[in-house]
Amino acid sequence: MLRPLPDLDDATAMAKLGRLSALRNARLDAAHALRDAVTRIQSGQADDLAEVKMARAALDRLEEIVGIEGHV
Repeated sequence: MLRPLPDLDDATAMAKLGRLSALRNARLDAAHALRDAVTRIQSGQADDLAEVKMARAALDRLEEIVGIEGHV
């Protein structure tokens, strides 16, 4: 069953949906960056220090998103 369409005339609700969508996209980007860094570390095909830095940055971003989501 399809969910009903949101009330497109409700600017507040639409703004909230937009923020949530942006946060979901940012979460996905950070998760992909983390996955890619870990995969390269596991395969031994990259400079581990650079990959650890990328993984740390991705984790920091995920923590930032979680904090923001608590206020949306």
